[in-house]
Amino acid sequence: MIHWFSLWAKHLRAAQGWRRLAQAFLYGAIAALAFPPFNAVAALWFCFPALAFLLQGTRTLRQAFAVGWSFAFGLLTISFYWIAGSLFVDIKTFWWALPFSVFGLPAAMALYYGFAAMAARRWGVERGGGLVALALFWFLADFARGHLLTGFPWDVTGYVWSDVLPVLQLSSVIGLYGLTLVTLVLAVLPAACFPARGGALSRSGLAVLVASLVGLAAVAGWGQGRLSHASDAVADGVRLRLVQPGMGQALKWKADQRELNFERLLDLSFAPAQKPVTHIVWPETATAFYLVEDAEHRRELAVRMTPGTSVITGVVRTDRSAGGEAATKRYYNAIIAIDDHGRVVAGYDKFHLVPFGEYMPLRSLLSLPTVAGMGTDFSSGAGPRTTRVAGLPPFSPLICYEAIFSGAVVEKGDPPQFLLNATNDAWYEHTIGPYQHFAIARVRAVEEGLPLVRAANMGVTAVVDAYGRVRARLGWEQAGFVDSDLPLPLPAPTPYSQDRDRPLWMLFGLLLCGATCFRWAGSWKP
Repeated sequence: MIHWFSLWAKHLRAAQGWRRLAQAFLYGAIAALAFPPFNAVAALWFCFPALAFLLQGTRTLRQAFAVGWSFAFGLLTISFYWIAGSLFVDIKTFWWALPFSVFGLPAAMALYYGFAAMAARRWGVERGGGLVALALFWFLADFARGHLLTGFPWDVTGYVWSDVLPVLQLSSVIGLYGLTLVTLVLAVLPAACFPARGGALSRSGLAVLVASLVGLAAVAGWGQGRLSHASDAVADGVRLRLVQPGMGQALKWKADQRELNFERLLDLSFAPAQKPVTHIVWPETATAFYLVEDAEHRRELAVRMTPGTSVITGVVRTDRSAGGEAATKRYYNAIIAIDDHGRVVAGYDKFHLVPFGEYMPLRSLLSLPTVAGMGTDFSSGAGPRTTRVAGLPPFSPLICYEAIFSGAVVEKGDPPQFLLNATNDAWYEHTIGPYQHFAIARVRAVEEGLPLVRAANMGVTAVVDAYGRVRARLGWEQAGFVDSDLPLPLPAPTPYSQDRDRPLWMLFGLLLCGATCFRWAGSWKP
């Protein structure tokens, strides 16, 4: 077995031209299987050493850039293909955008990783310290992708642990990006077992590998200990009903289906319950009506509500700027709360809009329609913002895409007691997108030490506690509802919720210093 791995490393280092780039793309695509819903986490311990071996075979910075870009292009093409699903809701209008969605976005995002690979090659990826440097530069590419140009932190490396709760607990201390950094370092270190210049298995490299596996086991052991002390306490006097209507995206907006869809929501919301329901939660843009302006449908809803009940729902709302009838009509993707008298008693407008989906970047230069627009761009609100509804602990509303931004889901100075994510993943039909979106939102609960209440149009609807444990769940395309108590937040804030990324950058600095020392001293060469 060891001999086979040695030959494999030698083969990858010797690859040239298009064969090297094709193998980089292939290993990147395999690495994508580490993410939900596949959860083949071990693939990273195979693919990142392959990336290191391919880089060791390069002779120029341009070649290294091409290898890093090709690996990331393979990974992101598999990870992002689901985005194209939204175009099929109106494929006659958006057919031209398919190649840009399937290949253009991954190709653009892969540029970050091409520069990371080039920096690693310049550092010297043959040495043990150089392997750590590769992990550090790849982490910086993940971080940049998640923050620059509004950010798109989908399938950042740390998300591979979304379903591995013991390891995921580390995100409560150092957040998603800290977990990403640790994962990348551990995943690339097996390459140290096989010297860059021939030879058999390196003993010093093997020692590094064993140490990394022990470190991973220690993280998992600590996380399991944390889970063993997890509480099952719930909020007094709160009983939630999360409604998942299962409406197709195109069907919901047809004129002859709007009333039928609204009736379906009402029937599911007020079906008999084992325990009295206090708050009903509908998903993002649950109806095709503008409920803020539509008093008639709010009254129809109110007559079925028992005293003290509230409905929290995603809506599209409109308003006009100053100027009367000639004023510009603005659209907002919003969450509102409706009381048992049909009054709108709370509201929140989405602040982190989806580029090209809800607004068009560089609108003055591009006259293209948005995929999810209302004939115009959506306007953004102020957020994140803690919201209060009678009978509920204060919560932070998150509409769809907003849940993917680590460290940006709660209002500073007014901490909530749970996260409420209203989403509509019906756009993406039978793809991996809805499953990954749920997994990503689940990490926010662990980071913040807050339970997550998630209502989705076609799935995944769930209640997740502050440790990431799923308390209630309704899967994809299962029209219905789930009734659940509301888990309590952790009694004390998580280290991550207090310190954010400061521990992450301290860890990054320590690893960078260590890699630098190895580079300068050349004290060992595996």
